[in-house]
Amino acid sequence: MLVCRSLRMILTAAVLSVALLGGSQTSAIAAPAIPAPASAPYSTSGKVGLKSTGDLKSTGDRTASSVCFFTTNGDYVHRSGSDASGHGWWVNGNCRATFAVVTVQLQEYYSDGSWRNKGAPGRRTVRSGGGRGNRATGRAGCNNSSVTGWRSVIDVDVVGVADDPRKLTTPGRNISCRRF
Repeated sequence: MLVCRSLRMILTAAVLSVALLGGSQTSAIAAPAIPAPASAPYSTSGKVGLKSTGDLKSTGDRTASSVCFFTTNGDYVHRSGSDASGHGWWVNGNCRATFAVVTVQLQEYYSDGSWRNKGAPGRRTVRSGGGRGNRATGRAGCNNSSVTGWRSVIDVDVVGVADDPRKLTTPGRNISCRRF
């Protein structure tokens, strides 16, 4: 009985010391940094990436006659009034369809190295070619003018044609627009 009582006291003391030490240590440790919007790493690419979609490699068992070729295009995210803005469009290669649904989602760069969606995706059904009236626009309001990294992710779905799930991601660009 004496052994049980001594063992119980030792265990109780150990639990209390861990709890007390743990409590005093946590108050001395700084809270982890919360990722915040930040400038994107410098990109050496001077042009917006273009991507062909709907190619033979990605269509699996489909025949060449069911394949349609087109290119997804986009511009750099830029400041437009009090918003960050980016455009997306498509250029028809040999598709029978004349319209595509183009979606543009803006992303802001964070200090933890992640890109996070900002604003509502811009979605529009447009003809091939781009330019005013033939492109979709993604927008996100700026909370202030701190320099922050932005990019856009553009998806083109040609109406009536099955295509692959790939999307164009434009290179990151630092602009005077920060959204929280």
